[in-house]
Amino acid sequence: MSKTEHDTRVAELRGATTHYERPWYKSAAIVLQRRGLSGLDCLDLCAGNAEFSEILRDRFDMKVTCADYAPAHLKRQQELGFRTLPVDLEAATESLDVIANKQTSTFDLVVSLATIEHIFDSDNLLRFAHTVLRPEGMLLVNTPNISFAGYRLYSCLSGNRPFGEGHHVRFWDYRFLRTNLFLNGFQVIEDARRFFSLPLDQLARAFRGRQRVATVISYLFHACQLLQHLPRGKNWFADELTVLAKREDIYPVGFQFPRVREELARLHGFPEEAQILARLNEARRLGWLREHLMLNALVAERCGEKL
Repeated sequence: MSKTEHDTRVAELRGATTHYERPWYKSAAIVLQRRGLSGLDCLDLCAGNAEFSEILRDRFDMKVTCADYAPAHLKRQQELGFRTLPVDLEAATESLDVIANKQTSTFDLVVSLATIEHIFDSDNLLRFAHTVLRPEGMLLVNTPNISFAGYRLYSCLSGNRPFGEGHHVRFWDYRFLRTNLFLNGFQVIEDARRFFSLPLDQLARAFRGRQRVATVISYLFHACQLLQHLPRGKNWFADELTVLAKREDIYPVGFQFPRVREELARLHGFPEEAQILARLNEARRLGWLREHLMLNALVAERCGEKL
């Protein structure tokens, strides 16, 4: 089964039920409420069944456009009265840029919840958001925190990655997400990582369905409510990775090495080249590229520095 077939089938199955109490909805709503964000033009990117779109509209008085590519989701969104924008984030970059350019500087806020972990080319998602946002618009993005102790325990016990049948194609921690956002033209203005849910499902799978054992061990994770407030505690004890980032007037070069190299070659001699190199060098100076050897070496070479 291809990823497209998988996503289409999941959309059809999810259409039968709605869920308004998902942890990532709660996490995102807390940020919006704390920041006093309401009455904005908002794009709900990969809106799914549009549960959070309804929350945005009804609770935060936002004018919401739903973006998705699954027919079942688009139909549901239209039935709820939302304007829809057909978008396939797995499409070729060129075709995705065409759609984004038609919506340039349209939205004050882009919301992307529990989506980026499903996308092979995450630069496509972030560049799309950067294009459609107005100057200094904001991106509210959420994904599971792969550094969470519950997921680490699951992987140690089972030898597998922590998310079911593998429909999550990329895994994110705060450092990796922050760097990707930075190189795609965003600056994180709020780190809203937080603990919401016991890892009962993951541990039940790790213990091969022995629910009682999983329940007992899972119960111990209530301690995360306190431990997440320790210095660096969010790294290990927050399961929801939610950040609010502000769009900056920076060319979104992206994070992936082949794209960065191609963009630098394509823009050689143009003002954007110097802007891109300054952004990349800033990330390198901050130590954000140390774990990414080829990109780090490319930036050092282009900036005439020694590794």
